Parts: sequence; structure tokens; C-alpha cells
Amino acid sequence: MERFDVRADAQLDDDNVMLTLSGDSWLLNVNASPVEWAAGLPRVPGADHAQRSHVSLGTCGRHPVWWSVSDGQLTISVGQDLESCDFVVILPDSLLSEIQAQLDDLDGNDWT
Repeated sequence: MERFDVRADAQLDDDNVMLTLSGDSWLLNVNASPVEWAAGLPRVPGADHAQRSHVSLGTCGRHPVWWSVSDGQLTISVGQDLESCDFVVILPDSLLSEIQAQLDDLDGNDWT
């Protein structure tokens, strides 16, 4: 089974937090402000991919990032809209708690 890594880092130059998700052969960086992470991440479990309900949270390469959960899987899509995504990764939804823990571990003074 593939191992996934999650890391959150404060970006001092633009007051954002970069979340890095990676697997054996891929890496995805998502940037959002601390306020956006705090407001958006708790909404992700209620966004059902099967029902075409998604949360827009953060950017990757200047494109919106869309988050949803369905059948125990976290879907993260990158692109201007859901119909024309440039990149999609499907991960275990258990990573949401690890993402939240990484964000919680950041010292708020890191970006203020």
C-alpha cells in the first residue's frame, strides 16, 4: 500500500500556509491563508463527490483546488472548474485528520 506524507509550512512572504501532500511518485502543494484553512477544511467531510458537492479551498499553480469526500475517499482536484480539472488525486479520507493536525501544529507567529 502506498504511503502518503502530509506537511504544512508557513509561507512568510505571502502570509499563506503551503500544504504539501505526497505519495511514492507524486507531490501536490496547496496554498491558502490560515483563515481559509480554518474555515474550509471542516467543511470538506460534508462535501460529497458522488453528489457533485465540493469545497473550493486553496490554490495550486494559480488554479483553484476542489475538495470532497465520498465512500471513504478524499478527492482533491486542481483546475479552473470541476469539469476541466488538470490534476486529481484520490486519497484515504483519514488523511483529513492528519492535514488538520499539521495545520494545528503550526505556530500562528510563523506567519504574523
